[in-house]
Amino acid sequence: MSRVAPLAQPWSDADAADIGSWGHPDRTYEPLLLVRCLQRHPDMARKLRKMGESLYVDTRLPPRVRTIAILRICGLVRCAYEWGGQAAFWGPIAGVSGEEADALAVGPADDARWSAAERVLIEAVDELERTGSWSASTWAALGESFDDEQRMELLIAVGWYRTVCTLCNGLDLPVEGWMRPWPSAP
Repeated sequence: MSRVAPLAQPWSDADAADIGSWGHPDRTYEPLLLVRCLQRHPDMARKLRKMGESLYVDTRLPPRVRTIAILRICGLVRCAYEWGGQAAFWGPIAGVSGEEADALAVGPADDARWSAAERVLIEAVDELERTGSWSASTWAALGESFDDEQRMELLIAVGWYRTVCTLCNGLDLPVEGWMRPWPSAP
């Protein structure tokens, strides 16, 4: 299971509403184990949901770009839980194939499947995880495809999902049945 037991049913009406408010409205999966664990601390869970939701509503980054960055940071920190959910649900919506998701988890940034702009993006995520920042040259290279606001959004998205991965890994959440399984190394 996980290090923190999920909120047990029967849920109160308030807990059921909070748990049901997470995720895409068209999702077909049951409420995430992560969400059910977080609901043990409902005030914090609501704050976290608002932050995560803000990365998908009225944003400036294209969905494919955001999803590539999220899958890459999940892969770099070996978070099979969040990576598996992102790859299974958001990947298809954003146009990131299963093979591409696998490559983002275990492949090199210079894989030939990526466009030049996508390689810059993936290398930027790698640099951010490695150093906690971007060099002037990386900022400039990202500027070929993204404006300042998009680069800030990218920093926020990668940092946010790094935090989510830390939470998932720290709670030792097992990959759920509908999620994409972690790939083997190329």
